Amino acid sequence: MRELTIIKTKGGKSADAWRKKKSGWRVIRNWFCAWLASRLPGGAKLFLYKKMGVTIGKNVQIMPDIRMEIFFPELLSIGDNVVIGQEAFIACHEFNVHEFRYGKIKIGKNVLIGARAFLLPGITIGDNAIIPANTTIYRDVPANSIAFGSPLQFKKFKAKK
Repeated sequence: MRELTIIKTKGGKSADAWRKKKSGWRVIRNWFCAWLASRLPGGAKLFLYKKMGVTIGKNVQIMPDIRMEIFFPELLSIGDNVVIGQEAFIACHEFNVHEFRYGKIKIGKNVLIGARAFLLPGITIGDNAIIPANTTIYRDVPANSIAFGSPLQFKKFKAKK
């Protein structure tokens, strides 16, 4: 079960609910940093994501054009030795008709997140997990497993040491 904070809204107004928790200027700053970082190489990219509030471990590779969380980047933690594929989408928030939801995303160590994978709020990805390209993660991924399919399924494997 995803751990989410929920703000109830009137129908069609959930896209404005983040304003109850964040300054508009902070979100604009985060958007600019995320936009710039998505176009820069390694070290500069990681520096900007850290400035936004993302916790990033050692030896992390983030490919170009990912969509990084701009409302609550401080809710994202990325472990050591992680690769995040091109055009992945990492969202610590979601808008629904009658509510705005947000929650932490924790990515463990030695994780591979494929291109165009979509991570929803309130999830944990265990150590040594593999998220293939175009996979939507809407619940926790156990350590030493590959997540795939719709509905989401998991297959355990032995991690190399």
